[in-house]
Amino acid sequence: MERNPVCAIIPAYNAESSVGEVIERTKEYIPRVIVVNDGSTDRTEEVARSRNTEIVSIPSNRGKGYALRQGFHLAMRNGCKAILTLDADGQHDPADIPNFLTAHERDSRAILIGSRMAQADRFPTQRYYSNRTAVYFISKALGQYLEDTQCGFRLYPAETLRSIPLTTSHFQTETEVLLRAVRRGIRLSSVPVKNIYHFNGNAPRSNFRPVIDTFYICMVVLQGYLKLMK
Repeated sequence: MERNPVCAIIPAYNAESSVGEVIERTKEYIPRVIVVNDGSTDRTEEVARSRNTEIVSIPSNRGKGYALRQGFHLAMRNGCKAILTLDADGQHDPADIPNFLTAHERDSRAILIGSRMAQADRFPTQRYYSNRTAVYFISKALGQYLEDTQCGFRLYPAETLRSIPLTTSHFQTETEVLLRAVRRGIRLSSVPVKNIYHFNGNAPRSNFRPVIDTFYICMVVLQGYLKLMK
């Protein structure tokens, strides 16, 4: 991977109890880690700085999508050729990172999306049904089936991100990038990852709201589908 350096971006909001371990374990595979502190009101940024990481500090909470976009800009500006994203709350296991790196070596132009479907029984019931709803509509809009469209554990080629203008700021952004990528003929591929919902006793609650955020994601899908039909 020397000719194609990868960096990791961890968007973080009130994740002081988990972000330190996520950073340390991620660095075992990807030495360069950028933490985007999305207006946290706890010690998230302090903990991240103590792990000797690059920090993007957003003064007030703007949403995961906005945090990702800020991280993307910094990573690409500093020469990263590929960007891996994972959450700060411990729901993504850094031990799965080699799966992404291997898949990226095979196809350096594809967007790689983590799939938790091999362990679908570990989803909380409401999250499972919101996930399946999103998968159905997003796959229809994309014109191809994706096993798990909502997983934030991903790897993006920097060249792809440069070609895609992103406008959303919350959980819709990860759907927006897929829709815009397909319109440009960019390949999408799934990578198997673990499905974790119990990281440690103090892990922060996910900020994803299954009903509300799935609705907003579907609205982005509808807008993208209508544009594709034009």
